[in-house]
Amino acid sequence: MALSWGERRKFTYTAVVVVIILIVLWFAYTTFFSAPATCFDNKQNGGESGVDCGGTCALICTNQAGQPSVSWARSFLTSPASTSSGQASTYTAAAYIQNPNTGAGAHSAAYSFQLFDADNHLIIERDGVMDLPPLQTIAIVEPNIPTGSRVVARTLFAFSNLPVWERVAQNAIPRMQVADQVLAADGSSLSLQLENNTIQDAKNVTIAAVLFDANGVALAASKSLIASLPHKSQKQVTFTWGGGVPGVVRAEITVLPSF
Repeated sequence: MALSWGERRKFTYTAVVVVIILIVLWFAYTTFFSAPATCFDNKQNGGESGVDCGGTCALICTNQAGQPSVSWARSFLTSPASTSSGQASTYTAAAYIQNPNTGAGAHSAAYSFQLFDADNHLIIERDGVMDLPPLQTIAIVEPNIPTGSRVVARTLFAFSNLPVWERVAQNAIPRMQVADQVLAADGSSLSLQLENNTIQDAKNVTIAAVLFDANGVALAASKSLIASLPHKSQKQVTFTWGGGVPGVVRAEITVLPSF
């Protein structure tokens, strides 16, 4: 039976309303229920191994990340105590850390150095925070640690919390080179040229220098911060140790870029 004009108009209005409702429902569904997975949505989705970690996400899940190990930790006397001037002894603590996560770094890793005397009594604890770049061996150097008149016999290094590791793209940080490295025979100075031959400017670059004897035992350490090293440029860097370092035969330089 043919519809009347009024019925046809009513049917048209009803159809339009239904279509609008369907469009609204589809928009709400796609917006709130079927949004594409991201690494920042506080959900485990899109092939992630955990919440916003693993899979294509830069963040490495805690149960999949290897935790760093300490190769060695030592403290070096940099300024002896003086009874005449009342000056306290100061030490520089250093440690070599092995990062098992290839191509991954960790931001704001909290750590501590504990310095003990010969009776195994704690002299002082020095806390610090640093970004761990995507390097296999990471040198951590903490200078100017006062110990009064006490002598450091043993040093422990530990992370205060487990570092949170994330993959770092190879092009995210400029690759810098060390050239023209010259170590004074008495270990009183070490000079080098840091080169940034990439097309990226480098910011807040830390250079750690460690001196070793013929048996591979660390004898001294120091670090220097370069606030900026423009692309296609070089910078001369010099480390000094007053009075020299007896027994030194070689130096190792670790360039720690920010990322």
